[in-house]
Amino acid sequence: MSDSKYQIALIGGSGRMGRAIITVLSSSSKSTLSSSVVSGGSVFLGMDSGLHSGIKQNGVNFSSDLEAAVRSADCVIDFSTYQNLDFTLKACIQHRKPVVIGTTGLTELQKDALKVASKEIGIVYSPNMSIGVNLLFKLTEIAAKAMGENSDIEIQDIHHRHKKDAPSGTAEKLKSILLETLGRTSKNVIHGRHGVLKERDPREIGIHTFRAGEVIGDHTVYFLLLKKGSKSHTGPRIEKLLRWDRFTQRSF
Repeated sequence: MSDSKYQIALIGGSGRMGRAIITVLSSSSKSTLSSSVVSGGSVFLGMDSGLHSGIKQNGVNFSSDLEAAVRSADCVIDFSTYQNLDFTLKACIQHRKPVVIGTTGLTELQKDALKVASKEIGIVYSPNMSIGVNLLFKLTEIAAKAMGENSDIEIQDIHHRHKKDAPSGTAEKLKSILLETLGRTSKNVIHGRHGVLKERDPREIGIHTFRAGEVIGDHTVYFLLLKKGSKSHTGPRIEKLLRWDRFTQRSF
């Protein structure tokens, strides 16, 4: 590895996104993988991260030494778990290292901690780094402003069977955008409707999660509007939807 390249410490390198990042870095002319961190109890500990990612051996074995990885890096990328994020953030602040965070499932306290930490170090955080999905975020805000108060809104979240968190970070972000734009709260959110025996609340936002097959990611926001001229919720509907699919990692 060339010392002139930007040194990247990857936290959570054994997962699906970690493997994708390792593969990208293997062919980068500007950046290189300096270390890849997994938990101390991981079955991948000590394994070559390149071989684990389906590429040639890269000489960077999975380690559990988070402190050393952060200290020796120019930048840190975290795609681990929300349980690990506090340790990553503490190490980055201590060693004054910028960090890119794609870990999902963060608590509100952790999000607040990121805002505070961003005053000391550079932080890029998003539950989804895809250009298409970030466009979906903006379009959802625009659609909510234009027709949200006259719509029944539903979010559909589909991912592969291996994904651990539900709803996905992307679905949670879409929910947050809708709540903020429409002035609603988490009390207006419902996850599925099993056992709910009542008419839909006009301000309700539904979230539905699917985990099956090998779907990379499919997110849809539905805006179901009353047809012009109809004043009844039982009347005809006009359906508007915003959707983003990722069939392969290339579209990420």
